[in-house]
Amino acid sequence: MRRLWLGPAILATLLVVGSVSIYGQSNQPPIAQWDIETRNGITDEISENGSITVIGDIVIVGFSVDQENMENDERWELWMKHDGIWTLLQNDEVSEGENLERTNVGIPINSTGLFEIHLRLFPSSRTDSIDFRADPNPLDLVPAGQLGVALQGEPLHEGDFLTLSALVHNRGDRTVSPYLKLISGGDQSTGSPVVIKPGSSKELEASINVDNTGLTTVHWAVIGDGIGVSHLLSDSIEVAVLPTQTLIITSVIHDAELDSLEVSVLLSEGRDRELRISATPSISGGFNTQSPQVIASMMPGLQSFILPVPGDYSGEMDVYAEPIGWSGERATEKIVLEPLLTDANLIGEFIPIGNDSPFQAISFTIKNTGTSTLNNGIIEAIWVVDGRIISSKQVPEIIPSDEYSSTITFSQFLGGTPGEIQLVYKSNLGTYTTTVQYTPESEDDGGFELPFQLQAAIIGSVMGVVVLLLTILVMRTLNTEVTTTNFVGEDPKVPKDLTTKCSNCGLQLYHSKLEQNVRCPACSTVNNPPTGQTTDTLNQKENSIIKGTELKASSSSDIISCPQCAQALKVPLSRRPVMARCPACKCTFEATVEDSA
Repeated sequence: MRRLWLGPAILATLLVVGSVSIYGQSNQPPIAQWDIETRNGITDEISENGSITVIGDIVIVGFSVDQENMENDERWELWMKHDGIWTLLQNDEVSEGENLERTNVGIPINSTGLFEIHLRLFPSSRTDSIDFRADPNPLDLVPAGQLGVALQGEPLHEGDFLTLSALVHNRGDRTVSPYLKLISGGDQSTGSPVVIKPGSSKELEASINVDNTGLTTVHWAVIGDGIGVSHLLSDSIEVAVLPTQTLIITSVIHDAELDSLEVSVLLSEGRDRELRISATPSISGGFNTQSPQVIASMMPGLQSFILPVPGDYSGEMDVYAEPIGWSGERATEKIVLEPLLTDANLIGEFIPIGNDSPFQAISFTIKNTGTSTLNNGIIEAIWVVDGRIISSKQVPEIIPSDEYSSTITFSQFLGGTPGEIQLVYKSNLGTYTTTVQYTPESEDDGGFELPFQLQAAIIGSVMGVVVLLLTILVMRTLNTEVTTTNFVGEDPKVPKDLTTKCSNCGLQLYHSKLEQNVRCPACSTVNNPPTGQTTDTLNQKENSIIKGTELKASSSSDIISCPQCAQALKVPLSRRPVMARCPACKCTFEATVEDSA
């Protein structure tokens, strides 16, 4: 494959050398005036491509030299150089006293590349030249907009990737897929092919690594298989490559309270860079999880980054600042982490003031024995006997290794019995407690002292009595029910010899044959059921009780009110009329059904 950029480079070199040689010898302006135009090789009309020359065109070259510029020259020669081959186009003698003019030197274009036209005068050997380029036919791709390529990523540093982009236009009648190729030194790179439809413009892009510091030449060309590409889409540029940027970790500060590292990194002058900040234990096994890291974009200069670290880790740690995507070297720094200790020592002592004083006091001291600051807190005095908070006080901030001493007073009457007072100190880092013995002053030190706290014993006794009474009340309530007597028939499920009537309240009682005494659950009367007592006898007594009873109550629901104390009782309608006894006032009454009429 032909390297299209070599032609322009060689031509530029030859023209520079030739111009220096000619103008250095004669110190004169160009000796000839040139005229060039491109015609269609078939129609011989001016080319529609404008200044672009393609294969099949004919280039018409004309020139003129004034007589004073020929001096003592006797003849001239017109040469063409293409692909390293020199071809004599025309030559002739110089007419004395006349200007030298030619207007119709036709050059058929049969190949692409650079064409150089040189005019030489003899015997002075002075030379003047003009050149043009020829493109393929058909010509598909031409520059869109300004010529050349756009450079991205400056400033460039050693090891960076240089990115070039070229905007091209498809002037042909077919869809093509060109790409951009770059060569720098011994390295070359090609971009991805881009599909361009007829009449459309697209940007082609490619990147290449630059490894040498200083000026570097990069050759570029738009190419594609079977695509006609204009010579304007190939050239070379020079770029300046600076030394590689450096990373330095200037400091690492451990914030134990926030469980983080503040890492300060210095990036030398140049481009913004992406880097990774990480930390790992110097000895393996320090972390049970993945080492913490932070990925950030950094501008040149000094910048700080916050890196979280486990709060329970201690020991030596390696901190790294590593380049991402560029060739800088990794920076390393070591730091020793000390774990944050949270601890405080609370000491208290009761201060006896005397029985005549209405106030009591406790002195206390709080010492910060940890490595973290104890923020503003509160201390409370609690009487252990009943859990009362008898006093409280605000405690200021305490820095590590410092202590705070003060007194807390209370006016509550605690009595003459000794007891315990608990001091509770609450701070942002925890709760700390201690116990102080309360010993009231006694007028007679030789008197008798109980081996227990009298107040606690009294409270316990009262609570025991209350529980016992509640238990008896619940049991009697569960065992007591409103018992009724059916005036009509007898209960077939209860044997005749297992029933009797309470001699006090008339409540029907059930008992076994072996029981000699039956206690009534309603009025607690002990009854001696007579032996051989029949149901007829019971019914007679029942009827006598009914006749002698004057209290009656009725309702249309199962709930009935006691006629004496208005206690609500439940007596089912299906069992009325019956004799009922109120468990509240102990009165006996007849429960009947209220007449709905």
